[in-house]
Amino acid sequence: MSEHKLKKEKVDTTDYSASTTDKRVLAERDANAHPGFFLRGANWILSRFFLTRHKYQNWTKSRRIIVGWLLWLILLPIIPIAVIIMWYVRDPEGFKKSPWAKALVALAVVWAGYFGVVATNPSQIDANGKYSPIQTTADGEKAGKMDSVNTASAESKDKIAAQTESKDSKGRKFVNCTAAFDAGVFNIKRSNSSYEPRLDRDSDGIACEK
Repeated sequence: MSEHKLKKEKVDTTDYSASTTDKRVLAERDANAHPGFFLRGANWILSRFFLTRHKYQNWTKSRRIIVGWLLWLILLPIIPIAVIIMWYVRDPEGFKKSPWAKALVALAVVWAGYFGVVATNPSQIDANGKYSPIQTTADGEKAGKMDSVNTASAESKDKIAAQTESKDSKGRKFVNCTAAFDAGVFNIKRSNSSYEPRLDRDSDGIACEK
């Protein structure tokens, strides 16, 4: 028999609701509601980059700034442009003749093109996350394209029709909103670990709205 004890998973019991009185949460929300230069710049890129646009709402101010500005350094073609400039200044003739120089210029162009794709991507609103300054109520998913994942079946809607409050999701991941409704779970905010963008039809930070 193994004598190793099973470690209990650390459960976050912090209140992230719109009416929370948690001082740390309120302080972070206030800081995010009044961004300075660095936070504003970080939020701009985080809200557009595909790996962070649905996650940064649950991040503290300091984490947003660190990750956001690292993204700026990575996404902007700073490295290839700097190499091109230094190479050309030191050896302009060698730069012009080298096939590697052409490849480097092509890399910089492609890199800049990808940044353009990210920059033109619609920003994801900073709402209904743990530290989002905007906390809204469910409006019934009135916008967005309906599909079998983000729209519950009529039968499952009937099951929770009389419920005024959602049951605790307990961090479960649901296949679709029908499964969530069948479990008595609805109005899943982005601050809830059960939230997934694919379940949020109108991208307002509340999934499987009743």
